[in-house]
Amino acid sequence: MPSALRSRSLTVLLAALTITACQTTPSLQPPAVSLRLIESQPLVLPDACQATGSVIVDFTVRRDGATDNIRSAAAPQCVQQALMAWVSSFRYAPVNADTPASVEWLLVEARKGS
Repeated sequence: MPSALRSRSLTVLLAALTITACQTTPSLQPPAVSLRLIESQPLVLPDACQATGSVIVDFTVRRDGATDNIRSAAAPQCVQQALMAWVSSFRYAPVNADTPASVEWLLVEARKGS
């Protein structure tokens, strides 16, 4: 095989290997689970509880639809307790696997007539 042809063949082979190495296998993400809330109790904040802003509460929806592993972001203790009790009252339609979820609670104050 002439040296020019060998060199060209080697170049084509290296180019093909380089292109192949750049390809990645697409990541297969499981389909998003649709959660359907079927029951919850009202959120009850004590009258003396002072709070402003928003609080994220992370939790897990178990296969049976109950909530578990409830974690609240930093907030006054009275807000954390009320939010954790509220989220623990949530009941979802059963799901195929434990599913992470979260809610954001936002305190909005308004005066009547404003």
